[in-house]
Formats: sequence, C-alpha cells, structure tokens
Amino acid sequence: MIAPWPGLEALPDSHYAAELRKQPGSRRFAAPVEAEYRRSNLLENRALVRLVCTLALLLFGLHAGEVLAGVAAAGSLVLSAVVLLSSAALAWLAWSRGFERHYLPWAEVLVPLRNCLVAVQVTHVVVGGQIENLMVLPMLLIGPFYFLGLQYRVALTTAVLTVASMAAAAVVFHLPPPTALRGGALLIVSALTLGFAALQVERRSRRSFLETHIVAELAQQDALTWTKNRRVFDEYLPRLWRQAAGDARSLAILVIDVDHFKAYNDCYGHQAGDVVLRQVALAIQREVRRPLDLIARYGGEEFGVILYDADRAGARLTAERMRRAVEELAIKHRGSPSGAILTISVGVAVVAPTAERNASGALQLADEALYHAKAKGRNRVELLDEGAHRLLDTGVFTKEEFAPLGCAGN
Repeated sequence: MIAPWPGLEALPDSHYAAELRKQPGSRRFAAPVEAEYRRSNLLENRALVRLVCTLALLLFGLHAGEVLAGVAAAGSLVLSAVVLLSSAALAWLAWSRGFERHYLPWAEVLVPLRNCLVAVQVTHVVVGGQIENLMVLPMLLIGPFYFLGLQYRVALTTAVLTVASMAAAAVVFHLPPPTALRGGALLIVSALTLGFAALQVERRSRRSFLETHIVAELAQQDALTWTKNRRVFDEYLPRLWRQAAGDARSLAILVIDVDHFKAYNDCYGHQAGDVVLRQVALAIQREVRRPLDLIARYGGEEFGVILYDADRAGARLTAERMRRAVEELAIKHRGSPSGAILTISVGVAVVAPTAERNASGALQLADEALYHAKAKGRNRVELLDEGAHRLLDTGVFTKEEFAPLGCAGN
C-alpha cells in the first residue's frame, strides 16, 4: 500500500513549498527564491524584451530625426536626445552578453526615466494643437507592464511616475483644462486597467513558478517513504564525489537495511510493512539535515545516505543516532529471530575522494560494511574506511578477508 501522499508536507525543506504555503499573490518571495524567480522570468521573456527594446529604439530614433529636421525648441531636442540615449542603452543591454546580470538593474531606472520624459514631450506637443498625440500616453504603460521584463511593482511605479509627469507638464505648459482632464483620465484609466490585468498575470506567473519547481522536487521523491529516490542518489553521488575531491573533503556513505524485514511483512502483512518503512525513514531522516547531505530509498527496505565532509567519528555518531532512533520506536517484531522489536543495521564507508578512487568503490565499501553488521548479529553499525578501500580493485575486493560475506538473509 502506498502511504497517503502528504502534498507539500512531503517537502519540509523545500523553499518553494514554503512559499506556496503562504499563498503568494504579487508580493515578493524570500530573497533566494525571489532572485531565482526574477532570473527565470527574465530569461523566459528575453526574446520579447529584445524585440521591444529594438523597436523602441527605432521609433524614438525616427522621432529624434523628425525633431532635428523640423523647427523644435531646444528643450524638445534635449528631451529627444535623452529618450534616444536611454532607448539605445536598453537595446544594448537587451542584446549584450551581460543581459542576465545587468539588464534589470538598469531597466528599473531607464524605463521610468524614459516614460516620464516621453510623457512631458507628448504633453508639450498636445499644447501645440496635436491633440491626437494623447493616444500615445496609454501606449507608454503597456511596455513596462508586459513587454520589458519588469516586475509588477516597478511597472506600477513607472505608471504612477508617468501620470505625475504628464500632470506636471500640463501645469508648466498651460495645457487647457478640458484637454488636461481628457488626457489625464485616459492615462489613469489605462494605468488602472493595465495594472489590474498585470497583477493577475504576475500572481499566476509566481504560482506557476513555484508549482513547476515543486513538481520537479516531487518527481525526485520516493512515493512510499518521501525520501529521495534511487535515481537521485545515483546521480548525486558522483557529482558530490567530484566536489569533495575538489574541496579536499571526505565523504561518508551509509547503507541502511531494516533487519528481517521480509519476516516482518510475512508476519504483519505488506500494508503494515509500508507503514513501518515510512516510520523508519522519518526516524533516520532527522539526522540528515545539512545542505549537501542526502537520504534516499536505495531499494526495498534499504536506504542510502551521503554525508559531506564527515570523518570517521562523525559518521559513526550519526549512524548510531539513526540506529537508536529506530530502536526507540519500539515497533514490535514477533517474526525477528534476533530481537523482539524492529531494528536496522548500518554499513558506513568514510573515504577521501581522489583520482585513484571512484564513487562506486566507496558504495561497495559501505555495502561490505553492512554485510559485516549483519554477520555480527544486526542492530549495529559497522564502519570501513580508506584502509579497506585500498583493497578494492574497480569496485571488487582483492583480499579474501574482505570478500563479500554474502547476504545472511533479510
């Protein structure tokens, strides 16, 4: 029987699950998740950002050319030059190799600045009688909310500054009150409409971001014990082995077996066996809390644990705590020939990764240590280290005294 799936509770250490439990809206996540979300959102919209920045540069370039070719006030020329330069900077950032690192910090300054300057320009033109240019004002808000990769709060701030710039320019340039009211109303209604729609989009985007990562994490979980699955263990061990070799750190590998588990299933039934496996997993999982450590269901009633930068004493102490934690559960086991309660045996290998050694050999060492624990009566911890590892030859023991003892039964 598969244990009832606990949903987000299956991921107690997941930053994404923690954020989803808070029912996020448009608010910011905790700093590490927020930074990842911003990066993910920006990269997802990179092509659109590049397109819009390029088109904006072309449009403002054409407008600047028209200003230069016509009769324009010096102030208008200055504004057009600043708008063109800011657009050129945004386009360059959008296409540069540093897009991921530099675009957003600069866009959060340049986009509001450009919007404010364009709002002033448009208001100035409308004062001259070209009232149709009021339609440009709502268009200024679409980019920040949807096409320039900005977060909602920055886009909303840009919209507020755009409205304020238009209002200030209307006063300075003496825009007729009816026209000012019409333009202001158009801009405010557009800001409210686009802002509300963008808020809903960002809420869905943030929730989708969290759910996507949670689904990926759940795909790595064992459906019965809620630990990591065998595939994750097999992929993670060689990767951490290489990191430990580079950092000159040791690794401890623990192989844990539930003693006489087949006899438990025969005595109490497989459904009870599933419940017990889950209890055992929870008990030993409490000792695997450091960021680089890992626990996984290795197969059947076996669990594999990897401890980063663990010496002999630390690895043995952790394994003993796991053994005692399971023993203290006091789960009755009438079918066990070695005791009245359910217990575990733990094989531990502590090895410093080097070019001459490999992760599979260290895992073989932990397996051999587990065989020794079983042979010596079970419910115990056995440790083998580098001295025994030197007797390995491509994962096979070369000395008879360390030849596999053979499984003494489950």
